[in-house]
Amino acid sequence: MLKINRKTAFLYIIILLSFLNILQTYSNDTVKSTVKDIFIEFTLKKNQDNRKNALQLSYHIGLKRYLDWVTISSQDSISSLLGSIDPSNLVTSYSIESESFSAEKYSALITVNFDIKKVEKLLKKKNIKYFAGNGPEILVLPLMSYNNQLILWDDPNPWYQSWIERPIDGNLTDFVIPDGDLEDLIIINAEDTRNLNFQKIKNISMKYDVKKVLVPFLKIDEVDGKISYLLRCFDGLSKETINIEIVKESENKGFNVVMFDILNSFTSLYDDYWVHDNLKKMESQFVIEANIIYESFKDWIFIKDIIKNSNNINSFKVSNLTTKEAYVKIRIINENKFMAELEKNNLNIKKNNNLWNIIKYY
Repeated sequence: MLKINRKTAFLYIIILLSFLNILQTYSNDTVKSTVKDIFIEFTLKKNQDNRKNALQLSYHIGLKRYLDWVTISSQDSISSLLGSIDPSNLVTSYSIESESFSAEKYSALITVNFDIKKVEKLLKKKNIKYFAGNGPEILVLPLMSYNNQLILWDDPNPWYQSWIERPIDGNLTDFVIPDGDLEDLIIINAEDTRNLNFQKIKNISMKYDVKKVLVPFLKIDEVDGKISYLLRCFDGLSKETINIEIVKESENKGFNVVMFDILNSFTSLYDDYWVHDNLKKMESQFVIEANIIYESFKDWIFIKDIIKNSNNINSFKVSNLTTKEAYVKIRIINENKFMAELEKNNLNIKKNNNLWNIIKYY
């Protein structure tokens, strides 16, 4: 009888658990269904359940904010939709983060969790296009120019400060704000940022472990007491101009008020940009089934990482996994580029309609 010592048995268990963990991890899409930081405040009403009223109001505000994130519908369309439904039917849970009563007022900060399947069913029924996937972590370098003087890390930079004070859960995209510490100052300065210096921007992206960097460049000019604001945005690594432009003028409003207005407008427009871009990808993509063959666990990790990190696919789900092969479903955006990417990494592809066999060659 074959005997297996404890060390070998333990190794087999670790490998099996690793495979099971991978199977679970890459079989789920990441979608956002929680809205935080819903601030409610109103005058207390006698003989009424004020907390219940606050929750109902938070459901309405939260769903409106959520639909604004995941669709490209107008505010009027969203308001019309909300007027025809009871938002509480789409809520799975809530939490009151803080709450206070005074002699006359009630205020609370509330988090609401929505049932994503019910929301999707509603949007499909109303024939509203949507995309609820979380965006990637994006490092933001808030560059400002005041009367042609570039400001990034200098104090004060009210544009940078606005990003710091912005609510963390504002949108689908997870914006990462740099620390602005000595190391950041050494890595990149305002002039490098304005010139979209690839190596400097790459270096700071590596510090914050992100793959995408945005440079929202706010140009401010003051002439005869009138202040004009122009916001344009650039992809720091590809140097592409993001199709978002915001123009404002003010005479009496302070910097902070206008900048928060611009920031809120920008993050909302970037949500639309993110959703619209993914809707276009979804319309052009198709699903294939693939059998991936490998010799070792190390080879599987290598192949899995190549596919999972590709910009030419939308999703990657593992249906079945063994020590020698994996059966997966891949939603492809660009077939030619994806195949070229696999071949560049020594992966051989044999196609039979929508069934692919992928194997590493040496």
